[in-house]
Amino acid sequence: MSNKIKNNITNIIGIALLIINVIMYYRDDESLTSFLVILAVSLGLFLFKATETKEWIRKVLAKFSK
Repeated sequence: MSNKIKNNITNIIGIALLIINVIMYYRDDESLTSFLVILAVSLGLFLFKATETKEWIRKVLAKFSK
């Protein structure tokens, strides 16, 4: 797949996750902490390019695995 297609897919996933997150928060099914974590992930998917997102996820997982 080309980077343009990957970027479009991650943008769509990020927007969908953001919409689901807001709906769940307003229905009181979600705490503020989980809302903020999912918000950070969804904005990361939406704002970063696919190659940058992959590196970002690797760095975060490396910090948690130590």
